Amino acid sequence: MRHLYGTEAYADGLGVKDGIIDIPEWNTHLLRRSVEQSAGVYDAMGPYPYCPLPADCDLSGGLERLAAAGLVSMVLVPDPLMGPSQDQAAQHFVVCRPFKTHYLVDPKAGTYGPTKHHRDRIRRGHRRCRIEIVALRNHLPQWSDLYAGLVERRDISGVTAFSSAYFEVLAGDRTLVTFAAWMDNSLVGMNLWYPWEGVCSNHLLAVSAEGYANGASYALYDAAISHFSGQVLNLGGGAGVGDGAGGLADFKRGFANDQVMSSIYGAVLNQGRYQQLSQTTGSTDYFPAYRAPLA
Repeated sequence: MRHLYGTEAYADGLGVKDGIIDIPEWNTHLLRRSVEQSAGVYDAMGPYPYCPLPADCDLSGGLERLAAAGLVSMVLVPDPLMGPSQDQAAQHFVVCRPFKTHYLVDPKAGTYGPTKHHRDRIRRGHRRCRIEIVALRNHLPQWSDLYAGLVERRDISGVTAFSSAYFEVLAGDRTLVTFAAWMDNSLVGMNLWYPWEGVCSNHLLAVSAEGYANGASYALYDAAISHFSGQVLNLGGGAGVGDGAGGLADFKRGFANDQVMSSIYGAVLNQGRYQQLSQTTGSTDYFPAYRAPLA
């Protein structure tokens, strides 16, 4: 059985037009991407939000399969709480470095104790909102509207803009747990969680303007943390890379009692072609170099 993020349906739902690649050695699929600088040339990336590599996966075998498929390079962010060790990864990937802080609620780190700021907003959220566990498939139109509002507010583009086909895949997975926030009969927020082998990962949160104003985000998180009590909860990270500052990172940090740094793994599969594509890039830590954002 594969983690949701490793399934063919999930990878296909992400809507990458150049197709997907099954890597049985890693028990997952990767997304194939065309390289704009050179027609007919492709590389690969892991699924969003991370690639669920099993601890005993055959790293070299997966890389051999990707190289045999004619790809130039591959890059992925593994699940920071599962998978091969950093020492194992460093033997196989030319890039193996810290990427982003993920905030955790871990029973081993102590009791769940949100900050005073968060406790105040949690109480307000529960006073004003009713939190229920629902089936996402029964509320897809409302969820799509909530997420569309998030996309507009944050000017989200690329793979995380998500299509209706992607949400259909999520709604079809019976493992996904969805929390909904109601004010009277209005659905003002939803929060999606994916439990897997003792770790519950926060997948997506979307709340309306009315929900934000009445603490729905805080009540939704608090309800999920209470529901999954005894398990490790990965709340995810902030926007961008590193520790994050303000906004989303502060919101998640206020619930957490621990944190872990995720990593980014990258491999060059065709050295000659990679150097050719990267020769005009200049010095950069971005990987792959030929995809570095323009200054």
